[in-house]
Amino acid sequence: MTDLHWALLGLGVLIIGAVLAFNWWQERKFRQETFKRFDEPKYDALMEEARALRNEEFHIDPHAVNDVDDGQTADPSTVKQASFEEQVDLRDVPEEQGAALAGSYAGTQESTDEVMVESVPEETELPPWEDHAQDEGREPVESFTAASAEPAPAAHPVLTIPPEVNPDIDFVAVLSLPAPVSGQALREFLHTITDIDKPVYAYGLGSDQRWHLLTREQESTQFSAAVCALQLADRAGAVSTGTLSRFHLAVEALAKSLHASIEWLNAENPLQQAVELDQFCVEVDKMVGFHLAQGANGPFTGTKFRGLAEAGGLTLGEDGAYHYIIEDSNGDRHVLFSVVNHDKLPFSTEMLRTSVIRGVTFQLDIPRVQNCSEAYNHMVLLARQMEHGLGARLVDDRQHELSDAQIDKIRHQIKLIHDKMIAHGIVPGQAYALRLFS
Repeated sequence: MTDLHWALLGLGVLIIGAVLAFNWWQERKFRQETFKRFDEPKYDALMEEARALRNEEFHIDPHAVNDVDDGQTADPSTVKQASFEEQVDLRDVPEEQGAALAGSYAGTQESTDEVMVESVPEETELPPWEDHAQDEGREPVESFTAASAEPAPAAHPVLTIPPEVNPDIDFVAVLSLPAPVSGQALREFLHTITDIDKPVYAYGLGSDQRWHLLTREQESTQFSAAVCALQLADRAGAVSTGTLSRFHLAVEALAKSLHASIEWLNAENPLQQAVELDQFCVEVDKMVGFHLAQGANGPFTGTKFRGLAEAGGLTLGEDGAYHYIIEDSNGDRHVLFSVVNHDKLPFSTEMLRTSVIRGVTFQLDIPRVQNCSEAYNHMVLLARQMEHGLGARLVDDRQHELSDAQIDKIRHQIKLIHDKMIAHGIVPGQAYALRLFS
């Protein structure tokens, strides 16, 4: 090799070394800026329980859950007339217990006071059905099994109600029609109760012996029977006496105009049933939540998180959260669990491409998931995979790392809540459960 060759070789090595040194310097500078930007703040969203998943969040004491499972129930007369969003004080619970189960079933102070006052017969004007029962010398409950319309003929076949309706959570009336009527005639009833603040549903029994939700598309269809249902409670609280009375009178007027007979499926006082249902929902409306927080390597990139999320079967929704969705045999899609950004910034394609992430939250809404245990197991498995892939830490609301023993405790609590709902006649994840916990 000539001197020229040696000179060119040396120059090439020098240039390559300079490029490598410059890249190292750039990477070191970027890393310092990143760590400086994402230093541990005085305020950490991971530590603020009151805004982690909703307005209030708490931890379940497994001993308290076991007491409920053993049959110890609270006396309804001791229930405070206060907001159902009352936070549980768990200062006596060990910090290493595990992740949080957040309660989200709530009612306003105004609606709660209204329900509690109206449930006392001595201080409240009796609903029209109770007035009617006392005039006839009967107990008020009896008037729900036989309305003022004519009783159904003995030979009339017993009708089954639509699967979307559940007498455990709905005030249900079955109308037996003497002759088929149009959906438009049945829908007239809906236009008379626009001032009702709880969901109302009406179904018609078609010639195919199937129940159809009465919509505008069904107005020209003929129906031989009808079901009218008023939901007794939701996350805003229990139904009021006024709402019950307006619904009852509207159904009575509809039956009278169609010369139909009515059967009320709620054998007990629906107002008391609504209050008890609302209290029960407060007890079981819990959300499992734990977090993936940045590890020793600092925040992780959005692109890497997106790749792991999509590889794990998560889908980015329009609400800016990732959801794990399954499809049942009927083609209906159901969310098993969700993953949201811990910094309250919704996920988007552009955001994930240009940003780094300090942490994400895994959420499972127990009453809205049919197979809670299986969904929880899959959520934990995916969280563990992403923990290793991102170099992150799986922690609870207090930023304490979750052990396998703590995860098992949460799994046991989920099973207790699931079994309690089943025993109450409410199957988690069913259509009526979705609207009850919405």
